[in-house]
Amino acid sequence: MLFKETLKPAAVLLVLAVALQSPAAWSETTIICTKPGVPLCMSDTTTFVSADKMAGCQFEVKEYVDKTMDYLRCLNEENTSTGQELTRNVERFNCRLSGRNCG
Repeated sequence: MLFKETLKPAAVLLVLAVALQSPAAWSETTIICTKPGVPLCMSDTTTFVSADKMAGCQFEVKEYVDKTMDYLRCLNEENTSTGQELTRNVERFNCRLSGRNCG
């Protein structure tokens, strides 16, 4: 049973939205993922005319790749965490809706 049929869907969604936006629920799994910027050397027309500049840019691109992979891992963790939080909150809501004492 996801929701009791006697409640209007809009009211249920409002209750869920308020519960999910509460500071306590929000702060327990807050993850901040920072997307890295593309290295500026890639757009610099002088990068590829000098071996030194090209080598420096290669280093920057490697760092960019590493940071982007970390960012993608972070997004995946955030996605997983958010899904788990949603499940917990819906289960808690349904428990309370059924009249049980649900911590």
